[in-house]
Amino acid sequence: MMIANKDFIARIEALETRFETLEGEHQRLLVEQTIRDRVYSFCRALDRLDRDLLASIFHPDATLDYGSIYTGPVAGFIDVAMQFQGSMRDTQHNVGHILIDVSGDHARVESYVYAHHVVENEGELSELIVGARYFDRFEHRDGEWKIAFRTEVMDWGRMIPIAERWFEEYTVLPKGRRDPGDFSYRFLAPDGF
Repeated sequence: MMIANKDFIARIEALETRFETLEGEHQRLLVEQTIRDRVYSFCRALDRLDRDLLASIFHPDATLDYGSIYTGPVAGFIDVAMQFQGSMRDTQHNVGHILIDVSGDHARVESYVYAHHVVENEGELSELIVGARYFDRFEHRDGEWKIAFRTEVMDWGRMIPIAERWFEEYTVLPKGRRDPGDFSYRFLAPDGF
């Protein structure tokens, strides 16, 4: 009888250890998904020119280093980003793989981004295509993971003239908008479709 109790206790202890391991793994996956969602939301904020969404991704005292485009606190960056992205007719930022290294309440993140922009200059259209990487330091504060520091490194880019006007003439499907009038805001709303 005594051996059976020891075996039972050993099994319970092994299950408790396994549960603790799974709980830790679950927490790590939740943190990584939260960070990914923030990176994706950054791109959505740029493409929809959503100032409030952009601000929600950063801690209020975050800093950014975008070289000669902008270096400084997040409040100024939001103005620059809205002006810069708003000057383009169309944009679409696509995130590739994201590498996340979490250590306590800090995470270092490298995200690959592939961005298309349509720029209009004196009636002429050009496609600006950029391959870049975001380098973020996320911090967990007051129960939230947000960006405390960001820089972007451009790996390559192309500016290609657009001669055809297919997109302007294509009317079969509805077109996206670069503001809260975009279909996604209605669709993704809690009382949406």
